Amino acid sequence: MSRRRVLVAMSGGVDSSVAAAFVRERGDEAVGVTMKILARTETGFGCCGSPADVDDAKRVAERLGIVHYVSDMAEIFASKVIRPYLDAYLGGTTPNPCVECNRSLKFGHLLALSEAWGCDAVATGHYARIENGRLLKALDPAKDQSYFLYSLGAKALSRAEFPVGSLSKDAVRAKARELGLKTADKAESMETCFVPNRDVRGFVAAHADAAAPGIASGPIRDREGRELGRHTGLASYTVGQRSGLGLSGPEPRYVVRLDPVGNALIVGGTDELQARAITVGAMTWSGEPPKGTFRAEVRIRHRHTPAAASIEQNDDGTATMRFDEPQRAPAPGQSAVIYSGDIVVGGGTILRGDL
Repeated sequence: MSRRRVLVAMSGGVDSSVAAAFVRERGDEAVGVTMKILARTETGFGCCGSPADVDDAKRVAERLGIVHYVSDMAEIFASKVIRPYLDAYLGGTTPNPCVECNRSLKFGHLLALSEAWGCDAVATGHYARIENGRLLKALDPAKDQSYFLYSLGAKALSRAEFPVGSLSKDAVRAKARELGLKTADKAESMETCFVPNRDVRGFVAAHADAAAPGIASGPIRDREGRELGRHTGLASYTVGQRSGLGLSGPEPRYVVRLDPVGNALIVGGTDELQARAITVGAMTWSGEPPKGTFRAEVRIRHRHTPAAASIEQNDDGTATMRFDEPQRAPAPGQSAVIYSGDIVVGGGTILRGDL
């Protein structure tokens, strides 16, 4: 087999470091690229191309003996990821920026860059697998990231590689230590990489009008319209949330809906969070769309256990997913990803849940 040229997305973390090592070890040429996605970032939040992250990636590339470049993607990140993120919160939904980052940057811009540079594939440190052109869950369920990759089409999957997708995190760190990589014990970021300190409201406030519903205070109401308290801006809440409401009473209350038109937070009991069905839009399929109504499992958030459902495709391009058992707190704006066993069938954006 001839030697291949593979572009490796190197965030400066341990997973992408080991991915680059595996590409090199099998005899292929690895071309390391770190995406700089924020124009002014002094400290690392995980994958934003901060000076610390870039330096870590460069040191790993030197250790492995591969070339390394930095690609400034701040403008495309701002338009494709940050702007839709802000618009979602201002519109009363809960966005999933990692899905769009994977689609537009890692397997959009980087994929085009790899073709321009004569590379045969793009490798990342994601925990997922590809077999026969289909996206699969990682072997380690605790680290599986297939949920965030569902929107990759056939072309992206034909050129994507996930070298650590069959390993556990411990095995990846052990490999990094064996190779003497400085990222071996680097801590993981568990927050949205461009939102420091998990301060969503503060981030949205810095980019929006102070009177916008994501920022401005408004009423907390029950489903009958009675005002129970005041919220601090809709961007501070998501469906299913209980903490931070400041409400007293004999029964716990949860966020069941965000109303951006009335700038109101609608709350209710736990029974009002149970959805028997969801309507999902912006559908994408990893292969040919299934015909008619079909059975599968659906994951409605990253840590959600996929739930058995009947899925019907509608004439308007949306899909209705009816669960065998009601599912708690599907949040509009989040992704609903369809699985057949380990295989990712497709997915889309949750528009609403139906009791």
